[in-house]
Amino acid sequence: MVFFLVLMAAITHAGWNFFSKKISGNLPVFWLGSMCINMILLPFTIVIIARNGFNWQGAVPILISATFHCFYYITLFNSYKFGDISAAYPISRGTGVALTALVAVFVLHDYVSAIGWTGILLIVSGILTVGLSNTMTKEDITSCLFAFLTGITIAGYSLADSRSAGFNHPIVCINVMSITSFIFVYPVAFRKGFSKTVRENLDHLPYAPIIGLGSLGTYLIIMYAFSLSDHASYIVALRECSVIIASILGFVVLKEKPTPQKIIGIILITIGLILIKMG
Repeated sequence: MVFFLVLMAAITHAGWNFFSKKISGNLPVFWLGSMCINMILLPFTIVIIARNGFNWQGAVPILISATFHCFYYITLFNSYKFGDISAAYPISRGTGVALTALVAVFVLHDYVSAIGWTGILLIVSGILTVGLSNTMTKEDITSCLFAFLTGITIAGYSLADSRSAGFNHPIVCINVMSITSFIFVYPVAFRKGFSKTVRENLDHLPYAPIIGLGSLGTYLIIMYAFSLSDHASYIVALRECSVIIASILGFVVLKEKPTPQKIIGIILITIGLILIKMG
């Protein structure tokens, strides 16, 4: 049961990223879909807060996470605007997890095993393999740079989320953080004005609920999987197979070029992600 839940989470995460790339990194469409889904979740959040209260000590980590998420959306969708998901997705995920581990060691003084360090080295090798190809265009380089910046934001919000989780119910944390981050990113997504931006993106609007549901649904599925199993390391490790899924979707559906260098890099990043999560 847990295995299939985590596999489903990996598919949904890769899926909403795939559709985000399919619409060429359209931030307004993502905003519309995700905000609508989060507004549907809001009544449940209100009920939970009414029953359990809200611990304001968790407000600062939620605010920090929302800020990092704001920049995450901007950099992620720019990486999809300029380049392939089969390069941008592995680089962003790999950078995020590796940096989170490094900050945990050198700043928070957490312990990382030899397996974890091996994973970090594999991720760095994989990112360099994907990102330093001689055949890359200017757009590819721009995409990889945005993907690397996305990884930095992933590390930032991951560390903030780890600090906010103990103060309030996970649904409250996710919902409040998400809505706050969408408020922050609104001026960027709708800099041309709300009505004009919506009219310009009418053809892409059918993707909005798919992307929004996939984005939020991934978190909720993982939360449920955690409630069913004590093997957290295996859950988060299996979750990283989304890198392979997203890359396959890029190669097969979007017809991105599966160069040997890119494939080797993706494999190195995926193995590294799994080792870090298990180590």
